[in-house]
Amino acid sequence: MAQKNNYLLGYAERLTHKVTVKTGGSPKKPPYTFDEARRRTTTKLATVQADFRALPSSACPNDEAVAVVTLHPRYVSKSDYPDELFRAVGVRPLGSKPRRVAPERWGVSKPPATALGEDVFVAGPRRAFDLWAASVPSWTQNTTGARYLVQLEDVAPFRARDKVRGVQTDTDECMLEVVLHSGRERLVLDAFEAFVERLDAEAFFDRRRDVGALTFLPVLASREDIETLAMFTFVRVARGMPSLRPFRPGLARTDVTVTVDLPDADVHEAGTRAVVFDGGLPAEPDLSRWVTRIEPDGIGPPVPAFEEHGLAVTSSLLFGSLEGGTAPRPLCPIDHVRVLDDQTGAGLDMEYFDVLDRIVQHLDEHEGEYDFANISLGPCLPVEDDDVTAWTAALDERFQHGTALVTVAAGNDGAKDAKSGLNRIQPPADGVNILAVGACDGAGPEWKRASYSCVGPGRCPGVVKPDGVAFGGSHAAPFMVLEAGSSSSAVGTAGTSFAAPLALRSGVSVRVQLGGFLSPLATRALLIHRAEPGGEPRSDVGWGRFEGDPRRMITCDDHEAIAIYQGALPVGEHLRAAVPVPDGQLTGMLTLSATLLIGPEIEPAHPGSYTKSGVEVRFRPHLEKFTKNKDGSFSKHPKTTPFFNEKNMYAAAEYEFREDGHKWEPCLSSSRRFQPSSLKQPCFDIYYHRREAGTVPGTQPPIPYALVVSLTAPKIPDLYNRVLRAHAGVLVPITPRLHVPVTV
Repeated sequence: MAQKNNYLLGYAERLTHKVTVKTGGSPKKPPYTFDEARRRTTTKLATVQADFRALPSSACPNDEAVAVVTLHPRYVSKSDYPDELFRAVGVRPLGSKPRRVAPERWGVSKPPATALGEDVFVAGPRRAFDLWAASVPSWTQNTTGARYLVQLEDVAPFRARDKVRGVQTDTDECMLEVVLHSGRERLVLDAFEAFVERLDAEAFFDRRRDVGALTFLPVLASREDIETLAMFTFVRVARGMPSLRPFRPGLARTDVTVTVDLPDADVHEAGTRAVVFDGGLPAEPDLSRWVTRIEPDGIGPPVPAFEEHGLAVTSSLLFGSLEGGTAPRPLCPIDHVRVLDDQTGAGLDMEYFDVLDRIVQHLDEHEGEYDFANISLGPCLPVEDDDVTAWTAALDERFQHGTALVTVAAGNDGAKDAKSGLNRIQPPADGVNILAVGACDGAGPEWKRASYSCVGPGRCPGVVKPDGVAFGGSHAAPFMVLEAGSSSSAVGTAGTSFAAPLALRSGVSVRVQLGGFLSPLATRALLIHRAEPGGEPRSDVGWGRFEGDPRRMITCDDHEAIAIYQGALPVGEHLRAAVPVPDGQLTGMLTLSATLLIGPEIEPAHPGSYTKSGVEVRFRPHLEKFTKNKDGSFSKHPKTTPFFNEKNMYAAAEYEFREDGHKWEPCLSSSRRFQPSSLKQPCFDIYYHRREAGTVPGTQPPIPYALVVSLTAPKIPDLYNRVLRAHAGVLVPITPRLHVPVTV
């Protein structure tokens, strides 16, 4: 059992130091000979030329067109990026997306039938593509950029029909979300505005939103003109404007009610701030003692149904699932920002943009003021592997570097068709800098994914989604929230909307108890590390059910020791993180668990290379065991054994990472069992790498990280104390300032 003084061990970053570890691999055997690659490229460029000649000049700003260069699945790493080739032929990359391909040749024995390659969108003057096509037959292997031809699987035009998605077929006029490869270039935007006017369509440039190198823009067009609209060469996607998701799954609001009294007490910690973005709050019950209502400028009148949802979400963060009697004392003050109004969901409105704008504007105006945030709404749209929505990109951009702990509801379409992917998580739950929360059907020992809760995988990188689950209610066990119009009753409901703030409440409890010792990034890592898998598929529950016991979050059992590492990863060197183990003889099997988290910057134009930062981790279990080289010498550093790998990331056999894709995952978590004799001064070597637009960057700034490491040994009842004694003066128990009572 956890003892009251067995607190998390802090300052584990004192157990780290920088080391230099030689890396590198042998050259790859190319899938095609140079002559084959040259002939293939020549043929494919002829198709590109023919397509480009058919484009109207109005669709090609500055006479530029966009082609798609498909990289062979074996050549998608940053070191293989064909930037030299692009410069040599006078084109520039705009963005990219992953694509499953079946190459003509592999260059390896026993290849898979298909694998993930990458489509790179390249732009340049049409004459540049003509010159490339004319010159490539005479290229030699010494021609600048020619060495990359063997890595190309395809070169093709980016056709209009490939850009149109999810457009309504039962209406003559459609509101679209058009995504432009603009790079915020005025020339491209002006040309697109003129192109739209020629079609008698309407582009709402006052609603234009730029995220990275992409521009998101609402456009109203007739259905018959949509494919013509997509002919504009810098259009990346033209999709039917997504609507906001319904607030509740297909579960009727229950008739179960309980009597509840609001607590006569202020919050536990007034210095910690949380924000909820939702539908507003009704006048009754009065939550003003703990909650500040915020109305954005220009927002329309509130809607009772939206206020009811906003109350339920806020109630979950304040009190958890209520059980009757006096509600627990709230942990911290909450700002409730109303982002829904009477125009939300009304015909051809732009709620998708309006609601996001209110969230983003408030975050920008209050940058750095919130430690915690919850968003239980978003587009009614399953995640797509090859494109990023404005919601995901805008929020990921604002929460990079782990500056706040943000929970997002995974969505309530988990019962929809799995084969077509309609049950997958919904934006912005696919973000890499947020905690995506699904729902489970119970708060007790027996639980499973709630049938309505959306499932993974997420995008790669960011494949483990949802990150985890929390109790969200079911028919058998409703989630109890405050009832609108009453100050003394709670009513049953269900949804990921309530699981998300409940998970956030666990994170807030850590901050309230420990003060600011743990960063938001470290708190998120701790939530993931403490999650209980429960034997459920990773696609259903991510890393598991988040711990809801505030005391359990900050303490260790007698036979376990949990250490927290926080800091910045060095540039160009490995960070060696020693695992704290006790001195003396060890008995029984040992379980070593570790969770590593970074808060990367993002590139929305490159979904397959979405995270600019990644980590490569090597585990060295034994100080005195080395690898013997072919010449009889031994390795400089102790030998490694797998710890974090693709199978740990995602257990589904049908899921494949692209080559080196796991190195760009922002969250790694795994457990392994060891015999005591196989561990001696074990350590993790963590190498941080960075990319820009999928290629090697010019500069590489440090990035914050959080690492949680635990050692568990059921047959060593005093393990915690032994670890603490072995590292006295280095590791320090993180003593809480106060304790939060246990609630659901």
